[in-house]
Amino acid sequence: MKTLPAIAAVSIALVLALTPMIATAAGSITFTSPTAGASYSGSQTYTISGTISPAPTQADQVGITVKNPSGQTVDLASVSVSSGSFTYSTAVGGTSAWVTGTYTISALDSYGATGTTSFTYTAPTTATFNETRALLQINATLNQVLANQQTIMHDLSTISSTLGTISTNVGTILSGINSLTSTVGNIQTTVTSIQTSLPSGSAISATQTYVLVVAVLAAITLVLELAILVRKIS
Repeated sequence: MKTLPAIAAVSIALVLALTPMIATAAGSITFTSPTAGASYSGSQTYTISGTISPAPTQADQVGITVKNPSGQTVDLASVSVSSGSFTYSTAVGGTSAWVTGTYTISALDSYGATGTTSFTYTAPTTATFNETRALLQINATLNQVLANQQTIMHDLSTISSTLGTISTNVGTILSGINSLTSTVGNIQTTVTSIQTSLPSGSAISATQTYVLVVAVLAAITLVLELAILVRKIS
């Protein structure tokens, strides 16, 4: 494959080389490479080769032209013919002229023999990079991370406060249970003392009955307070 300045130089040399020649009977050129349906992509080497019929009996040159789908020449060469055959090694790709599509190869020898063939080419895709857009995306991502971090910290603070409240309420409940246990013990002691002081087979006096009622009411009050406390916590 040649660059455009080299293509122009080869084109001029090819015209000068072929013009003085006196054409005999025009023949035809059959390509043996690329084969029918050949497909290339990216940057890779390939061979353009073929045979001339009838085979020339004198020195011969073949001009080869490769054009892209828009008709722009992307490769140009002049090769010698040996025993009616020619071979040219080149490559696809390498310049912006190599676009995706069908390419046409044309060949013309010194005596007017012509031939054409084609192949398809797929240009490599290039990803564009926008630095400003990438930085904005990174900044947006960092802001989202910071927002998520603040949310997590707030949730952790709420959980910590809730755990502290639960701990305080549990302590209050335990204190109430201990107080109730102590009161019940005192009531039990008082009842036992009253029972001990009662004469055998005698009825309970009004004072003793009053003490028992007060003790029972005190116990009921503590139980109700504990129930209200538990309800508030729940």
